[in-house]
Amino acid sequence: MGFFDTLKKLIIEEEETSAPEGAVVEEEGLEIPEPRHISEEEFHTIIQEGVTVVDFWAEWCAPCHVIAPSIEDLAEEYGDRANITKLNVDNYPQVAAELGIMGIPTVIVFKDGQEFRRFVGVQPYERFAQAVEEALAAE
Repeated sequence: MGFFDTLKKLIIEEEETSAPEGAVVEEEGLEIPEPRHISEEEFHTIIQEGVTVVDFWAEWCAPCHVIAPSIEDLAEEYGDRANITKLNVDNYPQVAAELGIMGIPTVIVFKDGQEFRRFVGVQPYERFAQAVEEALAAE
């Protein structure tokens, strides 16, 4: 079995065992927030107020699946203080074009409607978390 066959199998297994988009997963009695999957219309509204993390991704993008656990961890850690979201660029290419997104995964942290920090490619959780902390602390 080649790399891409293995990756496809892992993605299919994840889809079969994961909760529906935007769901709150219960683990041993605890509710764990999931990143919210948003549309183009929701994107333009949700980024206007507070801190919002948007993971621009696509189903076929292997690096997007690599950072997915980090985005889920952000939702668990910061979901009560920031909007942690995902936007599928295959479904909403206009948003990616508006923002000049040339490659995915791209993760953008917005603060009150303005881009605060941008990450392109696979990054460690700590870099995302630090940007969220800084955005939350900024006036």
